Amino acid sequence: MLCLTGYLLWCLEKCIKFITKNAYIQAAIAGTSFCTSAWNAFTLMIKHAARFGWGNSIGAMVVFFGCTNIAALTAFISYIIISQVDTLNVSTPIAPALVCGFIGLIIGWQFMSVYSFASDALLQSFLLDEELKFAGTSRPVAFAEFEKDFKERQKSCCSCC
Repeated sequence: MLCLTGYLLWCLEKCIKFITKNAYIQAAIAGTSFCTSAWNAFTLMIKHAARFGWGNSIGAMVVFFGCTNIAALTAFISYIIISQVDTLNVSTPIAPALVCGFIGLIIGWQFMSVYSFASDALLQSFLLDEELKFAGTSRPVAFAEFEKDFKERQKSCCSCC
């Protein structure tokens, strides 16, 4: 029972963090209060669950591969530097290179979390703009071409059904 309760609390915590993050994004986009933004973010996620699922899945893969590549590259470069510098009296450069790789992993995780947050904000702002039927005049000029292409693709996709 204790393991099940711990698992359920962990799931609840993950859901609350996800909704809170999206509520902050929604508050920044729409300028509404936190509770209103949380509700708007929740309804936007429910309406576009597949898009959010794909976006988060692809984003998680990018973050994972980004972090591992940063850590591996940091460890590799530090190994080369440690093994090539004669003034360092290190018997084997593997342990310091692994420590540098771990530090690179932590720093890479921090940088990639910024990427993840930015991609979530872009997805939400696009879906919110799409729900508003691209209404408004404060859009950049370059967006008109994107909007035209998007509507053409949407018509071609839906015309075959």
